[in-house]
Amino acid sequence: MLRLSVDKTEMTLQPGEGVDVAVSFNANVAAITQPGTFTTRLTIGAKTPYRIAPVPVTFVVNSPKTWGKITGTATGVGCTGTSAPLSGATVQISSKTASYTLKTDQSGQYVFWLDVSDSPLTVVAAKGGWAPQTQSVKIKAGDATTADFSLEPDHTCT
Repeated sequence: MLRLSVDKTEMTLQPGEGVDVAVSFNANVAAITQPGTFTTRLTIGAKTPYRIAPVPVTFVVNSPKTWGKITGTATGVGCTGTSAPLSGATVQISSKTASYTLKTDQSGQYVFWLDVSDSPLTVVAAKGGWAPQTQSVKIKAGDATTADFSLEPDHTCT
């Protein structure tokens, strides 16, 4: 989880008074391994008869300059030739130093950022009932590289 801190944790205000509170963020936590936009709410407790709504907070984590993004879509091409996104397909990304396992979203899409020094990558897409596919992919710093997969049934079509 994103680490959020404030410079003032307790204060006393008279009616009509206000106070500015500085909010700081720390993305250097184990739960944040990828760039992206993170949201949370800052809740405020008060001894007052009035409700104080939580304050929405947005935090953007940029990728390091040496990272590139791999993204793509896994689709299944059935025996009739029609294709559809494969939700929940496994995408295995293997680099020189590590392997990462992802699942595609409802649109069959996946996305992952990693350091370009790990290129080239071996990317495998698989899902039960479909023949897996493998691609070798090279990513570039600051760029998105697309690796789409069109999986065919793992049985003979009649």
